[in-house]
Amino acid sequence: MNTPVRSLFRGACFVAAPLALAIVIGGAAHADEKADKARAQQLFVEGRKAIEAGDKATGCAKMRESMGLFAVANTLFNVAQCDEGEGKIAGALEHWERGLALIDAKDPRAKVAKERINALSPRVPRLRIVVPPGQPVSAVVLDGTELSPTTLSAPLYVEPGSHTIVVRAEGRPDRKHELTLAEKERTEFVATPAAPGPSGSSSANVVPTATASATGGGTPPPPSSFRRTAGFIVGGVGVAGLIAAGVTGGVIMSKASGFDACKKTRDDGGSCTIEQADVDTYNNLLVPNAVAWGVGIAGVGVGLVLVLTAPSSKEGEAGKASFVPVPIVVPGGGGMGLSGRF
Repeated sequence: MNTPVRSLFRGACFVAAPLALAIVIGGAAHADEKADKARAQQLFVEGRKAIEAGDKATGCAKMRESMGLFAVANTLFNVAQCDEGEGKIAGALEHWERGLALIDAKDPRAKVAKERINALSPRVPRLRIVVPPGQPVSAVVLDGTELSPTTLSAPLYVEPGSHTIVVRAEGRPDRKHELTLAEKERTEFVATPAAPGPSGSSSANVVPTATASATGGGTPPPPSSFRRTAGFIVGGVGVAGLIAAGVTGGVIMSKASGFDACKKTRDDGGSCTIEQADVDTYNNLLVPNAVAWGVGIAGVGVGLVLVLTAPSSKEGEAGKASFVPVPIVVPGGGGMGLSGRF
């Protein structure tokens, strides 16, 4: 048995396996981000063409989808214009502010963005939701969106009109409130739970919740797609393979160390016996160990790619409304140009 060669080969395998896994994970994440950017740019261009052709509903829908994949200043500014045209002044203010935060103060677009922010800010209603100390409130839901603790007590941008607030507490029925806000209105709502029900159980009518939104709006995330579910399953198999590889690899290393120690004893003139059972165990585990590494790395890599490339939900479709053109100067011409931003 060529111990130095075997040890060198074994060491190379154990070093290469984690390295290969890191390469697979890093490559998958990079490829996914690159694909999102490319798709976002394509949607942006298609959206601009549709808007310029007079099909504002289609154009705005594509702009929102592009923003959901990869948001840049030009996309945010276009979505803000779509919001204004549809009367969504809270959404428009948020998107103008987000776009402004992504550009330099000397950028020609900054002046227009600041003008729109100054015009919209006084008009947008603000809603502040406060949970009094000591109240057993478990969740506050605004228009179907569960607010995170960080958004509570902070003024929220909300659209003018009717809003629904649901206050939840463990063991109590949901407490529902209807609220109507006009433009420029500033309101504080004190969230207190309902009294415990007769049976001590919560109400059967549960209001759907979604990820918290800074504006108190948004749509619930979609259910897991088949691709995402398959990714978790395949990834789980890969993790199991890596665990099996680690266990069998540990046994192989242990046996190999024993062989090396016995050989050294013999070389030093001592007496040592290598059991045939240990040799058989060592030989019998080499192939399963290699297979386990292969299954583990492939499973985790493929699972990660499936999860990262699972389709996400599109943002809400634009309704029928007029489009408010806002001149934006960019290098190479007027309008909301794409040049140099993707």
